[in-house]
Amino acid sequence: MRPRTAREVPPGYVVHRVADATLVFDAALSSELVALRLADPGARKQLFARAPRRGRGAAPSIELRRDVSVILRRYQHGGIFGGLTRMLHLGPSRALQELRVTARAEASGAPVPHVVCLALWPAAGPFWSALIGTREERGARDLLEVLRTGHDARERRILLREVGAAVRRLHDAGVDHRDLQLRNILVVDENGHRRIVVIDLDRAVYHPDGRLASRLRARGLGRLTRSMVKNGLWKQRIGRRELAAFASAYTGMDRKLRVELRGWIRGERWKLALHRLRYRFMDSASPGEAAAPPRRA
Repeated sequence: MRPRTAREVPPGYVVHRVADATLVFDAALSSELVALRLADPGARKQLFARAPRRGRGAAPSIELRRDVSVILRRYQHGGIFGGLTRMLHLGPSRALQELRVTARAEASGAPVPHVVCLALWPAAGPFWSALIGTREERGARDLLEVLRTGHDARERRILLREVGAAVRRLHDAGVDHRDLQLRNILVVDENGHRRIVVIDLDRAVYHPDGRLASRLRARGLGRLTRSMVKNGLWKQRIGRRELAAFASAYTGMDRKLRVELRGWIRGERWKLALHRLRYRFMDSASPGEAAAPPRRA
C-alpha cells in the first residue's frame, strides 16, 4: 500500500522508488536528499548511529544547504507495547498522514514545521517502517525548557500570549493535534524575533471544513494544561495570571468561542483532577527518576 503516483502526496513533493523503498522529497531539495541514500539500510543506520536523543529516540541533524538543515525522526511506538513493536507499523499510512496534515496546516498559515522528506520501506509481512524529516528550527528551545529557565513573570505572560495565539491559528486551520504538550511547542529566536512552532503532528487529524469543533479545542487545551501540571510548573512558574494571558490570546475577541469552551471546561477539570492523582502516585513510586530530555525539531 505504497504511494503509487505523485498525486497521492501534497503539491511540491516528488516520489522516488528505490528497490522496495518509497521516498517522498520536497522537490526543491530533491538533489540534496538523494545524496542521503535513505533507501539504503546501511546508510540509515549510519545516520542514526551517533545522533543525539530527542524525544523517544535518536534524531540526527543533517545540513542540506548552508541555510537548510533537516531533523530525521524514526516512527516508533510508545506505551507499554513500545518495546515489542518498536518501529513496525501496519502499512505506511501513518507517515503519509502526518505529511498530508502538516502540509495542509502549513498551507493554511498554521505555525508548523516544514516536512522535507519521508522514507518508507516494508519490514516484515504487512509491517512497514518509516522516518520523517522536518526542517530544523535553528535556535529553538521547547516551551518546557523556556518556562523552567525564565525568571521574569511578566515575560512568561507575554510568551504565553504568543503561544495562545499560535495554538489558535493551528486550531483555526482545522488541525486536531493529538499530543499538544509543552515539549511539542518550540520557541524559536531569530535575531531577536520570536516565533512559535507546534511540532510532532504524528496522529494529528485534519478537519477539511477548516474549523475545529469546540469540544476538540477544549480537549487539546486540557491536554496542554495537564502537561504544565505534570512537569511541575503549576504554581511554580505558571499560575492563574499566566493561564489567563494564554486564554485571552487564544480566544481574542471571539465571545462565542469563549462561551462554547466554558461548556467543555468542567469535563477537562475532572480529567485534570484524575491526572493529578496519577502524577502524585508516579512521583512517590519513582522519586529519583530523571526528567526526560527536551524535544526539538
